[in-house]
Amino acid sequence: MSCSPGHSHRHRTRWFTVSALVCLTALTACQSAPPVKLQKSESAQSLMLRVGKQVQACWFKTKDPAFRRYRMADELNSYTGKPRLLIVPRSNPGGLPKLVAEAQRRGGRVQFSAYGPLIDGKDGPRFNSDLKKWASGRTTC
Repeated sequence: MSCSPGHSHRHRTRWFTVSALVCLTALTACQSAPPVKLQKSESAQSLMLRVGKQVQACWFKTKDPAFRRYRMADELNSYTGKPRLLIVPRSNPGGLPKLVAEAQRRGGRVQFSAYGPLIDGKDGPRFNSDLKKWASGRTTC
């Protein structure tokens, strides 16, 4: 039985994708923030859109040195019901995210969480504080 070069590549890609999902799932279980109270009409998607605007305005447009090597990617139209913002390496946008912020509606509340190596690093308390502040509706940097 012989494998074509494309088959081998697909197998490695599938294995990498599964491995990445397992790692992200494990990280999700470790870190979460308390639910954020919202207006009844606000969805998890609108919360993440608001947070994403603040991330762009306060971290990227101000040229915050902590984010010089990164870019933001959003996954706001999630079929899983968990819209996300990803901070990924600028040089490898398809690589593993260094910070993930996500929201999910549960009953009358939206559960907001942030996790990843940047949250666990030296600037993590500032990043976590900013994200919680923006998730609760404040717009200051």
